[in-house]
Amino acid sequence: MKNNLLKNKLIVTLLALLCTALWGTAFAAIKQGYKIFSISNNDIPSMLVFAGVRFFIAGIIVYIALIIMRRKIFVPKLNELVKMSSLGIMQTALQYIFLYIALIFVTGTKSSIYTSFSAFLGVLLAPLFFKGDKITAKKLIGCVIGFCGIILINLGNGNSIGEFSIIGDGFLFLSNLCGALGNIFAKKISKNSDPIFVSATQLTVGGGILILTGIIFSGRIIFNSVDCFIVMAYLALISSVSFAIWTVLLKYNDVSIISTFTLMIPIFGTITSGIFLNENIFTIINTISILLVAIGIIFINIKNNQRQ
Repeated sequence: MKNNLLKNKLIVTLLALLCTALWGTAFAAIKQGYKIFSISNNDIPSMLVFAGVRFFIAGIIVYIALIIMRRKIFVPKLNELVKMSSLGIMQTALQYIFLYIALIFVTGTKSSIYTSFSAFLGVLLAPLFFKGDKITAKKLIGCVIGFCGIILINLGNGNSIGEFSIIGDGFLFLSNLCGALGNIFAKKISKNSDPIFVSATQLTVGGGILILTGIIFSGRIIFNSVDCFIVMAYLALISSVSFAIWTVLLKYNDVSIISTFTLMIPIFGTITSGIFLNENIFTIINTISILLVAIGIIFINIKNNQRQ
């Protein structure tokens, strides 16, 4: 019964949208967090510590919630710990290390476009690891339609994509490759393990590595006000909820299908930032962009419904 519910297209869509909406709100919260913690734009080590604390706390939250729900203590076996730690290194630590270094050399607009490109990577890489997850014309067309929406919402609003940078563009690609591979690893590992436990472990390990990496390069954050605790608690909470749900969705559904919902992250990010900054987000360009992304995702899932 549980498995069938987690494969139901409406439920999967709503849960995936919830995850991407939460991740989208993180953009504005992170920017606010940098101001509250007095982290400058070029202080990458402190940004890594900031991200690490966020994910480490999120992992602890997920683990405590898991114990309460399952009413037992979870202790990973050695082989499980190695696999989950590898996922934490790939999906959390390396992904964000590459991203923050890349942002020194490229614009936020380019980062947003690259992030949406990870949906393509999910569609292209999944068939190499899962025989039942095939590349189809509908999946590719849906990704292209959605990707056009992301480009439009970024460049159509007058944002700059910036010049090509070997380090910046290279690290952005590696960051999104880590994210796409992380989805694949999460599905494989969750096959024989509780997906929520997988999420808790990888967040804790990945967050810990980010904290240590930042500290090694003289990064630090100081909790010197109530606002510091509030913004960190919010970021940790949305990370714990979204990653836990996302890992469960990956266990019971095709990676290529779930990955395409990442196209919504920049859309939700734009909407959330516009609300908090009191900007007019309901422009013709934004509306068309949102419609393109929605059409792309619907296009992909229509094919999946017919198949089943």
